[in-house]
Amino acid sequence: MKHAEQSAISKDSQTPRARLDEGALRQLLGYQLAQASIVTNSAFSHEAGTPLGLGQVEFTLLYLIKQNTSVTASRLARALAVSMPAITVWMAKLEQRGLVSRERSATDKRSQHFGVTAEGAALVTRAMAALLDADHRMLAHLSAAERAMLLELLHKVALHRPG
Repeated sequence: MKHAEQSAISKDSQTPRARLDEGALRQLLGYQLAQASIVTNSAFSHEAGTPLGLGQVEFTLLYLIKQNTSVTASRLARALAVSMPAITVWMAKLEQRGLVSRERSATDKRSQHFGVTAEGAALVTRAMAALLDADHRMLAHLSAAERAMLLELLHKVALHRPG
């Protein structure tokens, strides 16, 4: 394609950086989520990953545990759609770092409940504040109504996941 032909492609139908024609990809939710995740993953790494030593799943686990006292590993696995062995590994790492504590269930000795430690609560609170600030900067080009609509629509998509 010649340069003149490339300029004829609308900027709205081009990839964000390389100016390639997206064609029908523009209509795919998964493609658009993947493109947006490039921005969000970079922000997470810059705000919480590198400075606070948190991975995205670790942050999410810490926050969910902080918000849902005495939660079980099986509920966390269902919430994140990951396997129990994966949750076990992440929880062991968080416990080793002193960010979560575990306690045997009083009613079912096979079950364990997790809580965040004071250190874990402080870390996840700090990370959330930094990430909310980053989100605000990332979405500054959207109106408040557009930001709210984007988050609401993505939540609706997530609510209808299989299983």
